[in-house]
Amino acid sequence: MKQLRVLSIFRSRLSENRGTPIRVRSILTRLDARPDVALTVCTWDERVDYLRDHTRLTNNHIRDLITIFQLIKKNNIDVVIGHTAATAYYLLPIIFFTRAKVLLEMHGFIEEEARLYGSISRVAYWFQKTWLRFFYRQCDAITTCSDTATEILTRDNKRVITIFGGADPALFNPHISSSGLVQRTPDKIIIGYAGNSRLWQGLPFLAAAFAELQKIDRTFELVVVSSEKKHPDMGMGVQILGPLEYGDVPRALIDCDILVIPRPDTEVNRISFPSKLVEFMAMGKPVVAARTSDCHRIIRHGENGLLYDPGDMAALLACFLELRSIDVRERLGYHALQTVQQQLTWDIQVEKIVGLLRTLQ
Repeated sequence: MKQLRVLSIFRSRLSENRGTPIRVRSILTRLDARPDVALTVCTWDERVDYLRDHTRLTNNHIRDLITIFQLIKKNNIDVVIGHTAATAYYLLPIIFFTRAKVLLEMHGFIEEEARLYGSISRVAYWFQKTWLRFFYRQCDAITTCSDTATEILTRDNKRVITIFGGADPALFNPHISSSGLVQRTPDKIIIGYAGNSRLWQGLPFLAAAFAELQKIDRTFELVVVSSEKKHPDMGMGVQILGPLEYGDVPRALIDCDILVIPRPDTEVNRISFPSKLVEFMAMGKPVVAARTSDCHRIIRHGENGLLYDPGDMAALLACFLELRSIDVRERLGYHALQTVQQQLTWDIQVEKIVGLLRTLQ
């Protein structure tokens, strides 16, 4: 089989401890390890020792574009992968002035995030939408993180497939050793959350729900594993850990009995996917998730997790109370783990990406 020559562009740092860099890292390390792929990677990192061929970008668009064009010619690149729409500045010239095919690896819709935070005007939002739709039409193929996003983008590009988040079984598994950071109390049931405190994560709702849960049953405790230096205000009686490095997160989650994704009903959530969902399930823990962000495409309620409608506090509390039973927790956790092992490891996801790249070669 002919070796696939791929150039990857990421306009950020792989070393950052957040969702998108972690996803890109997970994909690139597996592509780089394949003998049938010759991978060249361009990022803002000064150096990336675990990749064989890395070039640093300077965020000077013209200089970076010259560097990228030189790499495409020198390495006879078949396909260029742009991670997120932020690479459009590079991808459009590549589309118009080289023979390389272009795969856009979408992670989210930045214009929707800006709208949620009120940092974009209606005119700017419309312009961004129009410009991006033009860009999507030019790409040879697109991958997204959710089926909902795929349905949206197929209006502009018929070659769009979903690559949900994945999990690394070496990191996220039910047998990993504890870090000892979570303070466990005998006979208590620990609810765990891991991630940042951005608006679409729903932490204020979780804090309010936990306060109500304490009025019903004080068996439950809540632990928040933060990825940020500034900790969210979660109220009294909540353990907040962090910030933790990515590799340390599962060693804290292993001490939790239930894991939760409390996302609200927003446009950002409707068209995105929480990468933490697959990692939570890979821990062999029961996951309670809002029925948004395509969580309902992965979780089958009552079989491999529990779902509730976003913002429905009574339903969320009912899920927690149902999980007082250790038998229910073990059954849901077992099937969650099976789902990941059979469908959602990063090795499985990257195999799908390589299959798509082959069709573009």
